[in-house]
Amino acid sequence: MRHSLNYALVLAGLVAGFVSVPVKAHIFTHDFGVFDGSTGATATILSGVSGNYGWIDGTDADWGDTHKLSVYQFTLTGAADVQLSFEQAVALGGRNGLNPGFSLYSGLVHDPASPGGPDHDFSAGSIFIRDTDSGGAVTEGAFRALHDWRITNESDPAVVPPSVLTYIGHAYDGSQDYGTGVIPGGDGLLDHKVTQTFHLAAGDYTVFAGGSDYASQLAAVKSLGVSGTLSVISAVPEPETYAMLLAGLGLVGALTRQRNTAGKPRE
Repeated sequence: MRHSLNYALVLAGLVAGFVSVPVKAHIFTHDFGVFDGSTGATATILSGVSGNYGWIDGTDADWGDTHKLSVYQFTLTGAADVQLSFEQAVALGGRNGLNPGFSLYSGLVHDPASPGGPDHDFSAGSIFIRDTDSGGAVTEGAFRALHDWRITNESDPAVVPPSVLTYIGHAYDGSQDYGTGVIPGGDGLLDHKVTQTFHLAAGDYTVFAGGSDYASQLAAVKSLGVSGTLSVISAVPEPETYAMLLAGLGLVGALTRQRNTAGKPRE
């Protein structure tokens, strides 16, 4: 259903109780934790997603609904190469068959304890943002798998700025083409798991993960288990470290040249 009301009218409707807000669409994140870039640090979280198409739905022109995804966040206090992996978790609900996909963004969504509560697609502010950013086009939700996007909570956007999620990259299980060309980022192997490594600076990050089987929208699957893992596979030296390394290599080179010159017989 297209939301064409302007922000003021929708907000008035919420206050008057004329507009209902689906509680299930609120974004509650799973926290991988804080990492200082130390190699070998890892964290795994079991979660669930509604259906097997939440991620892939965010790749098309009418965007997607965030309540069909599982959302993770983490913080890096130092630059690092981070590996993200998502796979089906049969133990959760006894279901399997998830074809996972995920997108990584810099930035965080609002904390549930913040003024206005957690973000969700159908808050008055989010509807206004969607109508603005889409140019008035029909949108199913706020989620965009391959682009930057914004979302907010029940607070007044003039008081509490919306969450801004800046796209970094994505990956998904297998390869999908729904008639408009192969969606980039597939790993080419449909085995119910996907892994990708990112070179990241220090900062806050959010990951949205869900199913990549768009054809399953009509399937009667209510929930699928997903296991998400973050691993720091290598630390990235700070610029000062690179400078010291280059200075050291230069010194070694100079000493080598000096020794070679000293060892040559005079003509």
